[in-house]
Amino acid sequence: MKKVKSSQIVLNLIIVVLLVIMIYPLAMTLWCSVKTTENYELTKWYPTFPLQINNVVTAWKTCYRFIFNTVFVGVVGTLGSLVLSSLAGYAFAKVNFPGRDIFFTAMLALMMIPGVLTLVPSYSLYCSFGMYNSYGALILPTVINGSVYGTFLLVSFFKGVPNSTIEAARLDGANEYRCFLSIALPLCLPILGTLSIMKITGVWNDYLWPQIIIQDIDKQLISSGLAFSFTDMYKSNMPITFAGYLLASLPLIFLFSLTSKFYVQGLMTSGLKL
Repeated sequence: MKKVKSSQIVLNLIIVVLLVIMIYPLAMTLWCSVKTTENYELTKWYPTFPLQINNVVTAWKTCYRFIFNTVFVGVVGTLGSLVLSSLAGYAFAKVNFPGRDIFFTAMLALMMIPGVLTLVPSYSLYCSFGMYNSYGALILPTVINGSVYGTFLLVSFFKGVPNSTIEAARLDGANEYRCFLSIALPLCLPILGTLSIMKITGVWNDYLWPQIIIQDIDKQLISSGLAFSFTDMYKSNMPITFAGYLLASLPLIFLFSLTSKFYVQGLMTSGLKL
């Protein structure tokens, strides 16, 4: 019993240390965002008074446009990705057509290609389409790149739907679209919610591709806008820079706090299906 208790205490201490390492940078961002410049130069490792709330207001006046662009691209791109993923997943799981297994294997092979290898070809492709410096060059990759993993995950879900249920609906006169919309799709709503959160988070954290394909500052997404334009603008005032980082973190924290139940439920269901 003593050995068990000692090992449990050591494990709990390790977990506490890891939690502190994870949470401290966020807490540091919080109190550094409301420091005065003098207090920040004096110390940045713990809170000080007075609180400079105007830093957040100043940062919001600059980065609200980045947040709006990110929400727009994330919502539109995620919706497009979910539509393609769900349709393709149902087709691979429940529709028999020539070359189905070959196409599915080829699609899975795309997951093995590092995204950085396609930056230059993607840049040339979108420029040839006349989409340079446009929202379309941000939305279309979000739809396409997110559909591969989403299709792979949804195939396992749709395979869990009994074939007898689909056949009964077909005998009653339902076409494939009715079987998909009325039977298969409602069963995978938890994993669709999980995929939505993962995709929006990916768009929120993406800074390399927007920096390459977008020239106008007003069209930048939040990560690229903060990392380059916003930081250069307030490099002499670090508290305002931290305030911008805080504003960029709050929407994701708020989103996950509201949808964590569905996120965990979707992950657990996907693990059981796989």
